[in-house]
Amino acid sequence: MRPTLIAGIGGLVIGHILWLIGISIATNGADVSFWVLIVSAVILVLAAAIGFLAWRNYRLKRMVWAAFLGCVPVSPVIFTLIVLGVTYL
Repeated sequence: MRPTLIAGIGGLVIGHILWLIGISIATNGADVSFWVLIVSAVILVLAAAIGFLAWRNYRLKRMVWAAFLGCVPVSPVIFTLIVLGVTYL
């Protein structure tokens, strides 16, 4: 149980750091709304792929990897939706 919890927390941290790097790159340019849209699309596609890998590891009873991969896209998806709402609404 403990390794699974640590892997989940690590996935949240890694996902948030990767999101910060991606969104920082997107907001440094002159055409912010265009690059935010592109980076957001890439993040959502990668989140779906990572979620599929997490589900596959869960089915194979690899709980530590499933917890890590399942938590990686949580923070990026939430914050991406917030940024899209702020940018386009």
